[in-house]
Amino acid sequence: MRSRHVPMSFEEFKLMPHEVGWKHEFWDGQAHISPGHQVAVVNLPTNPRERTSAQTLRPVESRDREALIAAFVAAFGDTIEYCDWEPAKIAQSAEDAIDGFFSGARGRPHAASRIAMEPPDGRILGAALVTDIDESRSLLDMLFVLPDHQRRWLGSALVSAAIDALRAAGIGTMQSRYDVGNAASRAWHINFGFEELPNVLLARHYERHAAHELWRRKELGNLDPAERQRLEAELARCTARVHELEAIAEKEGLEAVMPLLRR
Repeated sequence: MRSRHVPMSFEEFKLMPHEVGWKHEFWDGQAHISPGHQVAVVNLPTNPRERTSAQTLRPVESRDREALIAAFVAAFGDTIEYCDWEPAKIAQSAEDAIDGFFSGARGRPHAASRIAMEPPDGRILGAALVTDIDESRSLLDMLFVLPDHQRRWLGSALVSAAIDALRAAGIGTMQSRYDVGNAASRAWHINFGFEELPNVLLARHYERHAAHELWRRKELGNLDPAERQRLEAELARCTARVHELEAIAEKEGLEAVMPLLRR
């Protein structure tokens, strides 16, 4: 994935739709769209979940290292997280991430970690790698599925299996995070039931995005009453959330609305 540089007039730039989690800038007669790299931290109770999968799900083992590195590169190589990276650098990052998981550099690996295998050759199709945070929380450190098996509920099956194992171990919360500009990851986390921890910077970003979209559609003159009402309601919701978090920050300090991973 590469940042986009699109020739256009400034008037065209002002009216172009914005993407959540991306920076939209204009200079030298071009729109420049690049990653914002804003991270949402989210939590999910480890409640029982239904899951079905045609693939074999099993615990992760050290012998899976090479296959996990290859799957990591295949899954993340064309995502916002590695936008504008060269292939060799992505491969090194994948190796560092998987080795960091096994060594404990990313947090102590949890036995709830799962991989999905395709019978009969045993090809690894994806993984949910989990690390410890504390006695009541664990982190979904990495979740990835090969591109040709994405959108087939395999990621959900892997995480559901990990949640079952966490609950059996007495862990009540799974934490995760995602790059807000990764629309697929953001949608998956929301649909799976994860909830964002209070983050005033993200709340302001969502508010700016909602305000721009309402203004843009008004300028284009293509708003019917129902759509206008929906966009106005979304902006009002975002603004109320910003005010709520700013009030918390004023009372409890900025750390209360600036979540850190493993907080």
